[in-house]
Formats: sequence, structure tokens, C-alpha cells
Amino acid sequence: MLRISDNDISLFKLISTCGVCTLEQAGKIYSGKGYHYKRVQRLEDEGYLIKRGKYLELTTKSADLIGESKYRFRLDEVRETHSEIANIALNITNMSVISNRDIRTQYGLNRKTHFKGVLEHDDIYYFFYLLSEQPSKQFVGSIKSELKTFSASGIARHSIIFAPTMTAMSAFGIEACKQEELFLLPYPAGLTYLNNYFNLSTQQYIHSLIPGAVKTLKPFANYETHNHYITFLILNDIAKRYALSAYYKIQHTKPVKIICLDVQKNIFSKQYPRAEIISFPEQLQAVSAKS
Repeated sequence: MLRISDNDISLFKLISTCGVCTLEQAGKIYSGKGYHYKRVQRLEDEGYLIKRGKYLELTTKSADLIGESKYRFRLDEVRETHSEIANIALNITNMSVISNRDIRTQYGLNRKTHFKGVLEHDDIYYFFYLLSEQPSKQFVGSIKSELKTFSASGIARHSIIFAPTMTAMSAFGIEACKQEELFLLPYPAGLTYLNNYFNLSTQQYIHSLIPGAVKTLKPFANYETHNHYITFLILNDIAKRYALSAYYKIQHTKPVKIICLDVQKNIFSKQYPRAEIISFPEQLQAVSAKS
């Protein structure tokens, strides 16, 4: 009789969260070069996994073992999208991944939603979306409508858009979509940005730059002091960018300090010439992530 290991359970839970994973992704869970090939084959032989091409799926047997239900897919292109969710789950740190299915159940949503899951940090749900390389206007419009609806209903006000190309990032544009935070990030590089940003050492360093500041309810800023506002744009928060542009057009009453990376300094200096830019090297985040 096959003894199910902790790594096997981790694999089952990954697939339960993401729907599928690839054989290569399964290898990241098991130690030992090439060991996962034999282990996955054994799990398949014992009825715990189904292999469909390069994709692995749960069976009723493995789903029941972890108290979940199996996904059902008809098309490989759907499996490919869900394998990207597995990639996010395997590579994100300092954030928990919650499946689209669990969130839909929690909020009573139907299946016709575009978000792929939720990344949770400090009890904040970040609904995340995946764009294609050249998303259509209709698809982008549907995502924006969903974000606005979720915000109005109190479901989601913190979201992340992952874009695999500059074309995709441009197609989404800069619109707040009624979100408090809306990060537009390159994919997969954006995972590293998130890992580094939410690292404790990075957070401590950033806050050392703004002594005496307190959180603000202003939509264009994260913090404020008596003398100025502070806006974090390290994660390309387009909700803050959108609101900040409006602030400068309508009611510029107190100076703004923008905190960003060195590589972002030029673009934000041009877009907000009246703001003070405080930048720090991207390498600092990379170092902080290892500490």
C-alpha cells in the first residue's frame, strides 16, 4: 500500500488551489533530482493523479483525501492558464494563495468571473488577474467592469493585474477602477517585485524614509505628515497614479513625496514634476528578500 507523504499532500493542495500543475512544477515540491518523475507515476498508478499531456490533475480519491473537490477541464488552453496560477503559487512568498473557487464560494459569486485567485497579505485580499500578450479591448473592459462592481459591493478594493508584455500593460492603461490599490505588474517579473516589496526588511526600510507619517484616507497617497503626503508607486499602483493626476489638476494643496525604485524615477518625475521623488535601488529589495 502506498504511503502518502507530506510532499504528496503539498502537491495535492497545490493542484486543488490552482486546478492543475505541470510535471515540471511538481518537481519543485519534491527534493531529489528526477525523483518526482517516479513519484508522480506511482501516484498516477495508485489512482491519486490523472496525467493529461503535461498537466497533472486530482482524482476523486486525492481530492477526498484533502477534503476538496476536483476541477474539471475540457480544453488544454484552460489548463495552460491554470498552470500559470500554479506558477504564481509556487513562486510567491510572504503572501498566501486562495483559489478562485474558494473566493467565489465565500462571496456567492458565479463562475463568470475573470479574477484567477487571491493573494492574501496581512488580512488584505489582493484579487489577481492574468492578461494575455495582446488582450482585446472587450476583455480588458470586462475586467475593469468586474473591478468596479467588486469595489461597489465591498468585495475587492485591492487588486493586481499581471501583464506578460508591454502591449498588455498599455492595453490596460491607467484607470483606478474604483480600487484603493491596483498594481499593474509585468509577468512573471512582477512576482519578484511583490516578494521583495512585502519582505519585512524592505518594509522597515521604506518606513524609515517617512518618519512621523501616519496612514491617510486620501486616494492618491498612502501616508501623510503635517507638511506633505507620501505615495508609494514601487508596485506601479495605477489607482494611486490616477488619483494623483487628478489631485494635481484640481486641488493641489500640500506637497507630495513619491517613493519608487531608481528605474521608475524618470517616468514619475516627468508625469509628476511637482512631486518630490524618493527612490532606492531595486537591488535593495533583492538583498532584503534574502535577509
